[in-house]
Amino acid sequence: MRYASVMYLRKGFEDEYKRRHDNLWPELAEHLKQQGIYNYYIHLDRNESRLYASFDADELDTKVLADHPVMQRWWQYMADIMETKMSSFEPVADALEPVFQFNVQQANKVRVVAVLDIGKTNIKICLMDGQTGALLQIAKRTNEVINAAPYPHVDEASIWAWIKDTLAELAQDYFISSIAITTHGATIACMKGDQLALPILDYEYDGVSDVKAEYDAARPDFKESFSPRLPQGLNLGAQLFWQQQRFASEFKEVDSLLLYPQYWGFKLSGHKASEVTSLGCHTDLWNPINCQFSAFCEQQNWNALFPPVLETGAKLGVILPELAQEIGLPANCVIFNGVHDSNASLVPYIGQPMEKLTVVSSGTWTVIATINGKLDFLHEEKDMLANVDALGRATPTIRFMGGREWEHLRSDTPATFSDVSFILEHGIMALPAFAQGGPFAHCDGKILERGLTLTPSQQSALADIYVALMTDYCLDLMDTSDTVIVEGAFSNNHNFLTLLACMRSQDEIYASRDVTGTSGGAALLSNKSLKLKGRLSLATCEPQIKPLLNLYRQQWRDLVAAL
Repeated sequence: MRYASVMYLRKGFEDEYKRRHDNLWPELAEHLKQQGIYNYYIHLDRNESRLYASFDADELDTKVLADHPVMQRWWQYMADIMETKMSSFEPVADALEPVFQFNVQQANKVRVVAVLDIGKTNIKICLMDGQTGALLQIAKRTNEVINAAPYPHVDEASIWAWIKDTLAELAQDYFISSIAITTHGATIACMKGDQLALPILDYEYDGVSDVKAEYDAARPDFKESFSPRLPQGLNLGAQLFWQQQRFASEFKEVDSLLLYPQYWGFKLSGHKASEVTSLGCHTDLWNPINCQFSAFCEQQNWNALFPPVLETGAKLGVILPELAQEIGLPANCVIFNGVHDSNASLVPYIGQPMEKLTVVSSGTWTVIATINGKLDFLHEEKDMLANVDALGRATPTIRFMGGREWEHLRSDTPATFSDVSFILEHGIMALPAFAQGGPFAHCDGKILERGLTLTPSQQSALADIYVALMTDYCLDLMDTSDTVIVEGAFSNNHNFLTLLACMRSQDEIYASRDVTGTSGGAALLSNKSLKLKGRLSLATCEPQIKPLLNLYRQQWRDLVAAL
């Protein structure tokens, strides 16, 4: 039998409660075992200072459990930080009513949601606790492109082998009840039945530009698709247009088109579907205002090749039986319809009761989106667009390849704030751009070193300053809110956050303290009961650098204006 209750902690004693339980008395642990108690879990809701406890016991005498001297001493020991009954030191514990039971097959394992998170640079599988949403474990590997005929393409066979091997290893210790999926955009699988008709093209392939003139004449107007014209294969429509012309015979065999998250959903479940966040990600294939395929997509007859559009996070089905047996997953492991990664970062916030909220999602790309923002501010030539959120709503967005540019500029030595001050004082500047995409995609990046040779840590300081300046510049182009939340890689970059807070004193800049907003958002879509409220920290300015930073910022903006 399972017992569950809620207890009440005094505000401010959350860490002390954990410390005391980390040093649980051995004689108390022995008493619990002697009473037949096992699988004892206590979860903390820090926002409400509540404790949710559950344990299993086949035959439990609650009076014997409570009356034992060691239990009485423990209750007295904990009484100063918990709400207790008036007549004793016993904690107030309200019983919880069981309304749903799952995972009865492997009760000794923690039930988790596995999030398959495929980024342009890294591939991850994140395990999120199935009840609390807490991140329990991350498995990670780099993502590499095969630069071979017929064109640079995704190494999908290697990715698939790693996914299966990693899930099999994780399944030994966890009960994987469901799998959610999030991937980068601008990637599509041309299918012939259950197999690929063509390799999955890498969106950074320059060869797609061979049909630039023809494609530009055919693609939809920005006012319809809100997709800017992007280089390489970043417009998904351009990829399909190029493949259709250069590989005409193979393309004629294509009977379905699967967006990248849906390709992996198909590999896991055998079910084909489409989904709006990937369809609406600068593809030229979607009309985000009317929430339907663009006229251009219909003219090419590609709309007929897309499977039915299912709700983001909808259940695709359960894992394929033969796959469940091969990997060691439960036969009823549910596979959910995947989401574009930048939109996954918005998921924890799209239901918040506020007029507008701006989220900076940082990874290989820095993607800035304003929930409930206006589209009137969007300018195609600045790489601004309307993404589509998980509710199907057009969401104003601007982005630049911040992670890629930061990696280009930095060294392996982290920057101190003294290094940041050195760069500001000497006017050393990085001018965009050092990667494709963004408001300055047409420019070649350069560094104004002022005759100085930078140390490795100063190089990293220049990288931090550059991405903060670019983020600030992009925010000014947008219809933004006065609350900005930084998710992903830059949420742990103290220099970046401090500089952004100084430059935008009119806004409140928050850093997400969750390890990965992308995976958390994907998990939340698949299990809406998860308590993913998001842990945020307010970024603060260093007042002593603000005058110098303001001057530096204006000089930088004057220089980029000339670009």
